[in-house]
Amino acid sequence: MKVSVLGSTGKMGGLVIKSALREGFEISNKISSKDKISDLFLDTDVIVDFSCPVATESMLQYVNKEKVSIPIVIGTTGLSEQCIDLMHRCSQFVQIFYSPNMSFLISIINMIAYATSKLLDESYDVEIHEVHHKYKKDSPSGTALMLGKTIAQAREREFNEVARFTRYGVIPLRQEGEIGFSVQRCGNTVGKHEISYVGEYETLKIKHTAHSKEIFAKGTVKAIRWLIQQKPGFYTMNDFTRNLVVPMVKSLYKDFFSRV
Repeated sequence: MKVSVLGSTGKMGGLVIKSALREGFEISNKISSKDKISDLFLDTDVIVDFSCPVATESMLQYVNKEKVSIPIVIGTTGLSEQCIDLMHRCSQFVQIFYSPNMSFLISIINMIAYATSKLLDESYDVEIHEVHHKYKKDSPSGTALMLGKTIAQAREREFNEVARFTRYGVIPLRQEGEIGFSVQRCGNTVGKHEISYVGEYETLKIKHTAHSKEIFAKGTVKAIRWLIQQKPGFYTMNDFTRNLVVPMVKSLYKDFFSRV
């Protein structure tokens, strides 16, 4: 299988290339955000994008204009709502897989966050804290935003109405349902995400730490293998993990609640 990589000169692009080669893939095109976008689509079976928001949007505009039917895996973060809407338009005629985090464990935590937010009412305050290396440009991270949107959805709230990104000076009292975000950018930290559910008498924390970006590259390669077997459409990690997770959750439910 031939793979084209947009953002090939970046750290994640380089790791994806190495991981794909180890899995027996052929790299057909290595394209940076400064190169000609059309070259990305030459003689290839699938496209992987770990570039920057401007390059991702340029690629999607080309796909939409030319009605390109080559499957695309997108891991670029910091994308605008306009860019995500463009993905959805393109997905009417091509397979598009989008995830701000390609880790399987993050997809599990996202599911746990949804379930926890259903079980705990809004008397539990939610805070999301994330830490990344000092070179990361978007803030909060795409993963933190994904988790926040999942929690808001579980609580049947509009994310933009309950998300709080800035606290400085004299601020209004915390509102019920508010989801607070805090960010650190320091050192060479790969990625840490922590969700805190803070009640009057107890606190629950859910935490994930990435020790190497290799997990994202491996997850991307798995996503490629899965995506090429799908019909045109817009896919996320939830779609990718559904066949594995749903039977497991049903089994856990049956086993746990049937215990004597």
